[in-house]
This record gives sequence, C-alpha cells and structure tokens, in this order.
Amino acid sequence: MNFVIGLLAFILMLGVIIMIHETGHFLAARAFGVHCHEFSFGMGPALWQHQGKHTLFSIRAFPIGGYVAMAGETADEEDEDEDNWLKHVPEQEKLNHKPAWQQVIIMGAGVVMNFLLAWVLFSGILAAQGQISQDALPVVYEVLDNTPAAKAGLKAGDTIVKVTSEDGSVLEPETQNDVLEFMQYNHGVSTFEIERSGETIIVKMQPELDEESQVYLLGFTSQGRVRKINLIEAVGEGWNEMVSSTQAIVRSLGTLLGGKGLDSLSGPIGIYKVTDQVVSYGLIPYLSLCALISLNIGFFNLLPIPALDGGRILITLLERIFRRKIPMRIVQGVILASFAALFGLMIFSTYNDIMRFF
Repeated sequence: MNFVIGLLAFILMLGVIIMIHETGHFLAARAFGVHCHEFSFGMGPALWQHQGKHTLFSIRAFPIGGYVAMAGETADEEDEDEDNWLKHVPEQEKLNHKPAWQQVIIMGAGVVMNFLLAWVLFSGILAAQGQISQDALPVVYEVLDNTPAAKAGLKAGDTIVKVTSEDGSVLEPETQNDVLEFMQYNHGVSTFEIERSGETIIVKMQPELDEESQVYLLGFTSQGRVRKINLIEAVGEGWNEMVSSTQAIVRSLGTLLGGKGLDSLSGPIGIYKVTDQVVSYGLIPYLSLCALISLNIGFFNLLPIPALDGGRILITLLERIFRRKIPMRIVQGVILASFAALFGLMIFSTYNDIMRFF
C-alpha cells in the first residue's frame, strides 16, 4: 500500500507541475493569437477529447506530462501536406510569424508558471504552519539510531538545560546550535542536565566525528521556533523562500558543471524514492517537495539547450539580433541532438539511482 501511495503521489506531483508549465504556454499563446491545435493532459492514447472553439482538449492514458501543439512551433510551411492541420491555419496565427518579443514571452511562460506555482506553495505553507526560524531550541525532536544520543537514552521532547565538559566548562544553551558549537571544542565525555516531563535527569554523552562533514555530532535533531505570520507576510516570505531555493539550485548546477557531485545526480527513480519518503511525513513536507521540484523543472527548462524553452528563446533572440532566420532543418537537427544529449543524461542519472537504491 505504501508503494501505491508513493507512486500515486509521484505521478500526481509531476503531472500537475508539467501541466501548470504547459498551461503557461497555452495561455500566453492564445493571448497573442497563436493557434493551438491541441492541449493535452498526459501522453499516449486519448481517453477523452473535447473540441473547443479553437483547441482540442485531451486527456491521455499516461498522466505524466502533457503538451500544447502550437501552429508554427516546429514545422515549416513547405513541410505541410494536404492532411496536415497546419495547412488550414492562417500565417498570422503561427508562432514563427509572431514578433520575436511575443515568441519569447510564449516560450518563457511555462517557466514563469513553474516559479509562480512554487511561490504560491511556499506562501501557503508559511501561512498554514508559520515561519520556522533557524535558531532551533535545544529540545530533542528526533533521535537517530546508533548515535551517542540514542545510547544515552535521549527521547523526543527532552530539553537540554546545561552541559558540563570534562574540563569543567559549563554551557546553558539557548539554541541547538549552542550545543553543536560546544561539542566542536569538547570532544570528551560531557555531562548533560536534561529536563523531561518536569523532571531533571543526568546523562553522559561523547560526540562522534562525522567523517563526511568533519563535524562532531550527538545524533539528535531539533526543530526551529515557529512564528505565526499573516497572509501578506507569508506572500513576502514565500517569495524569499523561492529566491533562496533558486540560488541553491544555481549553486548546485555550478558544482555539477565543475565535475563534482555527478554521482549524486538523481533521475526519475531518485525523485520517486524521495517522494515516497516525504509523503509519509505528511501533507506539508509533500507540498514543500512539490514546490522544489517545480522550481527545478522551471530552472532546467530555462537552460540554453535547444530542446528546452531556454534554447528556443536563445534561437529566437539570435535570429532577431542577426536579422536572419536560421534554416528549419538546422534548428530541428540541433534540437534532435540536444534531445539525444538529454536522453543520455536521463540514462546516466537513472543508472545512479539504480546503483544507489538497489
């Protein structure tokens, strides 16, 4: 049952995020008078279709992704045959006959919607649960297995009142970071005064060095302080959260381009595994993950790779700057090559997932 719930949550997340992205393209295209032949939710055989005034709306069998078939997006007029729906579309309703600035807005609208979705989700989460500050109280939230804290018998809800090191140094912590910093200079056995359910107990713990981070740890986590905020504040803080998360994505990309962290690159399997874990924690963590995935998909689509929105925007701008059209066969060849490269990246990331999880 857990597998089914995790899989459904994964499919729902990607389906909604990609459809929000495609909705951005569709709304912008229609606003500028570009003919959209079909707006499809999902891929594969059609399960349901409705012919609107200008557009065929479809629900297809596989709810991963979707697409908007815009006139003039990939095909050129000389490639049309008698049965091609493009044959009957006026030139002024084709994307490639619109001014460059309109093309850029249409192609960038999907990314804007991804960022807007993340902003709405972050703002909603903050409005619902409040803002968690970084200065967590010295209160145990979770005890990790096989750690000094677990061996000493710490429990969730324990409050660290005082710490005395072997050399007699005393700490009365105000935050969890105070305890962490104290441990970096006191590696021996320290005495901890703990308040538990109104009683005071004494335990002894010696921090252990984490080889990866080179930080001395006790093996418990704490939660930040929660500050209730109103909706207007939540919108502002949601924006800040979106900006800081985007900055983290940029830093991660820079690390990958530098050749570091390639072994940690995740594909669909990795995203599913994370989704499966996060769903078990509740709705708020799941929505946070949705916001982060939406940001990642939006940012990834903005990269100047011809198969992606960012690459098509770049081609449009280059044509505008040099005032000449790039031959369609060259554009399609470059797009095909970039699709092949992206497919290779997906295979590599999937291989990483398989080696990591199986």
